[in-house]
Amino acid sequence: MSKFMLNKERLLAAIIAPSIVIMVLGACSTVNYGQLKPDHEVTQAFKNYQILPNLKYYYRGTSSSPIAIAGIKENYELDSNLWVKIDPDSNEFQALIEKVSLQGSGSVVNPWGFIILDPSGREAGVWYSAIRAAAVVIKDDGRIVNLSPLPTVAIGDQRR
Repeated sequence: MSKFMLNKERLLAAIIAPSIVIMVLGACSTVNYGQLKPDHEVTQAFKNYQILPNLKYYYRGTSSSPIAIAGIKENYELDSNLWVKIDPDSNEFQALIEKVSLQGSGSVVNPWGFIILDPSGREAGVWYSAIRAAAVVIKDDGRIVNLSPLPTVAIGDQRR
């Protein structure tokens, strides 16, 4: 192989490798992570079957074994086929809350309420589950593209 070909390959590698790194880092920076914040009032609202205003409600899992219930504010959109919309005025809504409330029966982890925060710290909705951790990704246009319970249960301070 000629010296010219080797130098050309090195030059291409020197240009392509940093370009790939920049593209990957750029893609990572466009992800907008939200978070769950424990909230005693949200916990009480679910335990009392209180329907919070201006929320659209969804559950994740099956209706016989839901793992989480979320209420999403009207100016946000839950863009996921894994969540099922539920009418909060229905008897099924109360049954779902009772089933989620039973998740922690016999263990030290009881279901808890959380406020869903968008990346800028604004309230995007509420969450009720014994699962205390979730991946929350909210786009700039208000679409919640990921609201996934994480398999690890994080035991939080339930006295707040």
